[in-house]
Amino acid sequence: MDRRTYLGTVAAGAVAGVAGCLGTGEEIDADEYPVAAWADGEIEFGLPPFQDAEELQRNYGGTFEWLEEGFDELTVEGTPTTDYSAVVESVLQGHTEIANLSPIIFSLAMDDGVHPLAINWSHGSDAYHTYIATRAETDIETVDDLEGKTIGMVDPFSASGGIFPRYTLSEAGLDAGTVETEPDDFDIDWAGGHDAALRVLEEGHVDAAAYGDFQHPDDDDIVKIAESDPIPFDVVTATPDTPDDVVEALRERIQATPDEYLEEHRVDQYGEYDASLYEQVREIAEEMGVDVETLDEAEGDD
Repeated sequence: MDRRTYLGTVAAGAVAGVAGCLGTGEEIDADEYPVAAWADGEIEFGLPPFQDAEELQRNYGGTFEWLEEGFDELTVEGTPTTDYSAVVESVLQGHTEIANLSPIIFSLAMDDGVHPLAINWSHGSDAYHTYIATRAETDIETVDDLEGKTIGMVDPFSASGGIFPRYTLSEAGLDAGTVETEPDDFDIDWAGGHDAALRVLEEGHVDAAAYGDFQHPDDDDIVKIAESDPIPFDVVTATPDTPDDVVEALRERIQATPDEYLEEHRVDQYGEYDASLYEQVREIAEEMGVDVETLDEAEGDD
């Protein structure tokens, strides 16, 4: 099958595949097919809401195909989520077998036993940045000029679209609040996605916007005024009750994903997990008031 054809039929194919494997009611042999047996024939792969659902399915379609080809009796389907607390809840509670967690969310979920499988790499790097930008026509030249302004951001629990830009502004001397409090020195318009945060800036609805450096402005008049410290990329994780042999099989398979399966993805490699990359992330998360309790409260408020 042509990869682009696959991308267009991944959801339908996943449903049909599960029905074929499990429709008889027979259990999958765990000794012969340990990954498929663990997943009951289908891996649901939780995706974060940093892009629209259709784009996420297209980006990850090659990854799903590669996983399916590596394990008999198994299909893989992407499951977009509504917010950042929902995606970690999905993998912690086993609603999805695998999830792609932002660095902030992952740094907190480590204590709950999720299994890291790989780090998303992009442009040959295991880290990226937040940009804070404005339109050239404004009188905003530095972050100091953002006092009293409205800034478009992604989600309170997004690393590059929420936590890191607020931390950057706080380090510059502005009161940026925490995930539980509003900032005193500026207003935030939560746009729900990196593309949406940039769009509301381009359309003039906000004075500035914060977004990950993997998002590219359509408007040449968008100018950057600040850049965050490096942020390690998202981590692909498996649910806490995943058996060790399944963790190793998934880890080996996903880290071996060939380039041609990532042609539609902003990720160009799934790299080996390095715990040290996430130590500063956890410290910043704690400084900005993020912990498991705030995630649980946010989930309860939805």
